[in-house]
Amino acid sequence: MKGTHPVITLLGSNSGNNLGDAAILSSILEHLTRELPGSEFIVPTTKPSFTNTHYGHRYNVKAISMMPWTGSIRFVGIPTFAALWKSDVALICDGILFGKKLWNPFFNWLIALIFVVPFARLVNCKVVCYSCGIGPFKSKISQIFAKWVLNGCDLVIMRENDSKQLAEDLGCIHPVEVTGDAAFINPVSDEARAHEVSRELGIDFTKPTLGLNVTKYMDTWLNANEKIQDKDSFLKMLADGVKLAKKNLGEDFQTVVFCTHPMDEGAATELANHLDGLKVLNSKYLSHDIQAVMRQCQLFAGMRFHSVVLASAVEVPIIGLIYMPKVRGFMRLLGCEDYSLELGKLTLETFSATLERGWRERAALKVRQKKIVDELKAGALRAAARIRERYFDSPAAEAPSCRDAA
Repeated sequence: MKGTHPVITLLGSNSGNNLGDAAILSSILEHLTRELPGSEFIVPTTKPSFTNTHYGHRYNVKAISMMPWTGSIRFVGIPTFAALWKSDVALICDGILFGKKLWNPFFNWLIALIFVVPFARLVNCKVVCYSCGIGPFKSKISQIFAKWVLNGCDLVIMRENDSKQLAEDLGCIHPVEVTGDAAFINPVSDEARAHEVSRELGIDFTKPTLGLNVTKYMDTWLNANEKIQDKDSFLKMLADGVKLAKKNLGEDFQTVVFCTHPMDEGAATELANHLDGLKVLNSKYLSHDIQAVMRQCQLFAGMRFHSVVLASAVEVPIIGLIYMPKVRGFMRLLGCEDYSLELGKLTLETFSATLERGWRERAALKVRQKKIVDELKAGALRAAARIRERYFDSPAAEAPSCRDAA
């Protein structure tokens, strides 16, 4: 260690806007604090207030601004470089290694990390690819940059086998370990808090409930011939599919739309309106509370990767609406390709039929998915222990659990 206690910088999308990224942040803070009591965490972010307000009282964490006026372009700037200078380890978190819009530093993180990783090595800060999902990398130059970042890391841990295979195909020189996504072990609020939130939103959990998630960017990652020409009509089709499934099942379940990013609120609201349903917004509630509400659902169909991860983490059977490769990879990891629906090919009939089948088979589907999810949770815990063992080698001490970090 450089100092008297472990110092760890978290390199991820940590503004709090994305529910999955926020769950990863809180999970890492919780479980690395358990493994390494007294650890200090530094979080470069465009929105320091989110981390400092919600987690500063609970953990030894300080968020630092990397807005342009600090002299930063994403991670490339004095605040992040100063954090790396002080840190023993920097963790690249979540799915920030991809090739899309490579030359836009305000969208693509890879272009910044090609500078960050060598600087960290220069100042003796180990870099870990920590339970990441990577790709896709369609251009040759993005593949070269990704290989550069991976090979500049000291340890490479992926969250699923597709990312492991891609890392190896890119020419990663390190053994690639596979664990679960850190979000699988995000602390979840208790049932009392779930019912408190449901009362605020008018959700009646005495009724059977279908959870839904959609994103504004539903066709961003699809091939050109699969683009959705009219997103409003597509959302209407999804709503009609739910209504048809209800009719065919003869069961009047309620629908709750879970929004996991503020930019998706328009799409989530439109879908909820079509269904006369309710919605839960992550701009209002933290991941801990939203997962507690998700846990009350009988079935969940989602687009955003972390919507299905967080739902499955609280043992809700899921249907994947495949709008990007990592969702497809997760459903494949669960062995549930038969519950994966490609958005570029989706029709009213296939959506409705899959909902009906999922609803009828939800108990068996829950058991089937839970087996894999339990293994992924164990892997996520193992990833935290791996950091202690490799870099600090000190026994873990018991730390209090976080019920609700709000």
